[in-house]
Amino acid sequence: MVVVPVDAGNVLHAQRPGADFVHACQAAVPRAGRSALQAYRDMAATVPAWFDGLMAVRNRGMRLLGMKHLGSLRAVPDAPDPRPGDRLGIFTVQQCTPDAIVLEDDDRHLHVQVALQWRGDWLEIATVVHTHNAFGRLYMLPVAPIHRWIVPRLLRRQVQRYRPG
Repeated sequence: MVVVPVDAGNVLHAQRPGADFVHACQAAVPRAGRSALQAYRDMAATVPAWFDGLMAVRNRGMRLLGMKHLGSLRAVPDAPDPRPGDRLGIFTVQQCTPDAIVLEDDDRHLHVQVALQWRGDWLEIATVVHTHNAFGRLYMLPVAPIHRWIVPRLLRRQVQRYRPG
């Protein structure tokens, strides 16, 4: 697993200008016919319960501050063919192809985009965040380091799950 730039081959590359947070990592893993949607579902299934507990605390606290309740990271329905605008867990589908899924959450404080993308036998996860105001920037202060810590670990767990043996 390596941290990589959100380069021209990444589906979120065009979203980088003006972003307040950009992060991507990738790992070599046999694709074995898996779609990006399947990779997202598999990753959501590896989210530890303690992290979903943090999301529950976030949801309760942020609702008091006027932010929406996002739900659970692990609660990704098994919709057969999600379309742009459908909800999958805490995100809304922006784009879904066999090679890449782009998910987003947009509110008055920030716009988050997350992409899981197959690049051959490399699975890449990228995140781009644009904050809209001071509250969004303040919100990202604790979220950015947690994101940089948890996403590579989720990818590592998924790689272990995908490797034969």
